[in-house]
Amino acid sequence: MSKAKRTPATREVLTSAERRTLAALAEGFVPGGGAARARAAERAFSTVVDPELVRQLRLVLRLIETRAGSLLIGGRAARFSSLRGDARDAYLQHWVQHRIPLLRSAASALRKLLCFLAYADADEPDDQRTRARLTSIGYNPKPNAATRDRSPLVAFDPQQARRIAVDVLVIGSGAGGGAVARDLARAGKRVMVIEAGALYDERSFPTRERDAYERLYLDSGFTATDDAHIAILAGGTVGGGTTVNWMTSIPVPDRVRAEWEERHGVTGIASPRFKQDLNEVLREVGAQPAESTPPKDAALLRGAAGRGWSGEPIRINRAECGDCGTCPFGCKRGSKQSTLRLHLPEALAAGAHLIPDCKAERLIIEHGAVHGAVTTYGTRAGSPRTLEIVAPQVVVSGGALRTPLLLRRSGLTHPAIGQNLRLHPVTLAAGIFPEKIEMWRGTMQAAKSEEFIEPMEDRNGYIIESAPGHPGLLALGIPWTGRDEHQRLMRCAPHIAPFLAIVKDDGGGRISETRSGFAKIEYRTTPRDERTLRAALGSLVRMAESAGASEIIAAGSPPIAWRRRDGVEAFQVLQRRLTRFDFSPNRGTVFSAHQMGTARMGGDPVDHACDPYGRVRSSSRPRSTDPNGGIIKGLYVADGSLFPTAIGVNPMITILALAKRVARTVLADAN
Repeated sequence: MSKAKRTPATREVLTSAERRTLAALAEGFVPGGGAARARAAERAFSTVVDPELVRQLRLVLRLIETRAGSLLIGGRAARFSSLRGDARDAYLQHWVQHRIPLLRSAASALRKLLCFLAYADADEPDDQRTRARLTSIGYNPKPNAATRDRSPLVAFDPQQARRIAVDVLVIGSGAGGGAVARDLARAGKRVMVIEAGALYDERSFPTRERDAYERLYLDSGFTATDDAHIAILAGGTVGGGTTVNWMTSIPVPDRVRAEWEERHGVTGIASPRFKQDLNEVLREVGAQPAESTPPKDAALLRGAAGRGWSGEPIRINRAECGDCGTCPFGCKRGSKQSTLRLHLPEALAAGAHLIPDCKAERLIIEHGAVHGAVTTYGTRAGSPRTLEIVAPQVVVSGGALRTPLLLRRSGLTHPAIGQNLRLHPVTLAAGIFPEKIEMWRGTMQAAKSEEFIEPMEDRNGYIIESAPGHPGLLALGIPWTGRDEHQRLMRCAPHIAPFLAIVKDDGGGRISETRSGFAKIEYRTTPRDERTLRAALGSLVRMAESAGASEIIAAGSPPIAWRRRDGVEAFQVLQRRLTRFDFSPNRGTVFSAHQMGTARMGGDPVDHACDPYGRVRSSSRPRSTDPNGGIIKGLYVADGSLFPTAIGVNPMITILALAKRVARTVLADAN
């Protein structure tokens, strides 16, 4: 299959003066190639960033070129572009730690983007500056070539059809959509799967970091909460998150299933039948401990053992893994048992069809029943047109960030749609070790510790995992306290082993659609979540120390660091400081790769947008005359949106198991 066409920059969104200022900012954060990074950032602004946010950023770019604006933002009454060296450093340090959250948010968004672009390699002729920078830090990956034989997926071509009829329409091709499509097609249903993202065969997956984010991730990897506090990674291609994840295969803990059944009325979720579904999924995807233990994972296990904590290998869904370290770029070897490799081929073999580059605009809902969807097909090819897909049953599997938006666009008004967002906030600490780590090589995630997974009176539970990464993601995540210090840390990249903690959050947020049609993600941690994040960060630091790190950095603004030569007393001071670590927006560094709960299932028609089996509710208070009891006939959800709460572990296995449950429901309702 040929490489999908890149989405071009269709318009200029910055003036020449604003572009020069953005280039100066790029040079301020990371010297070298600022103009090229400004152009790359503008491309993102024109295609994947909400125009309202772009207007705000343009205002900031203009303000820092005025004396009054600069005094407010950077503490200096001078145009930013006129500053040089230490004066520019001081300006940016003042800005990234600004007391006004809105200004701190703007600094965070620009800093993350421009630092990422400085180190994320792309297959572009003018990216030689980035390659030289990567060579200087010892980054020279050699990903495996495609070696496994398999016929590529063949997309269905609707040609000039305006209307297609099937038995079941599945919207989304990730863990939920791919798995439910497979089970329904095997049962003899005429299934059509549509996916807004592009279709790539293993042989055409990108090999460079920036290309991977642009092609395979939602919003080219630039998704974030509305305050820029939490960077969010989600799949945006055929296979969804299963195509780009790190293969970590952990089923939902039994205590969480019990909570779902007892507190949320999810009938049968704690039963042996669903446990059987989980075990069957683990067998299907070939979940086994990693065949090797890369240095970053060995450091985690060594650190856990040194503290007397639990530590064990992680099961991953792979077959004959080549340990190339490019899981976030897809899997050119074809080892990853994603829906692209496993479920979708089986679905198509059973008669299903797949249409990539096909976005569901709205569901067709009349008289309390779904009748299909109106879609836009062929946008990436440059010839978008409307395609109506008629189906008496529709399964929405767009993920927790897109499913609720489609339901809302379709006129559904249940108050729980788009609410109860959980993000599994992730904090991290970086240990710099004497030996080479090269976090980008080998199995992406091979070790974990569940020492703190159980909740306590004053905090929630969290799981500790190794944290792989490539230079662009590392440059975005490490603290910025000046260009020289940031460059020093990046030169240490081959020796860095980051450890992360995934927090089972009980706070939450909501997702809505802006006037421009972009997702607005509002999310705030609760005091309990922040206590959990501080406890987790303290655990990560202690683990890194026990593993033998010569230097430890707790990522935040400002960061908290320790060097081994500082001694035991300094380490005790570090631990005490971590108990007061500031996780307010754009202070403590937080990421998310797991999104859940925005159409949650449960027994209460008021609090749960879906019933316990994934059927979508039309109303929280159905009329007595409603023949379907408040359920939209034929409409289902099968993705992480269904989770009543966060689960505290990687969600893929649980979503796959829920897809089995939803598929059985679809079949039962059709009979």
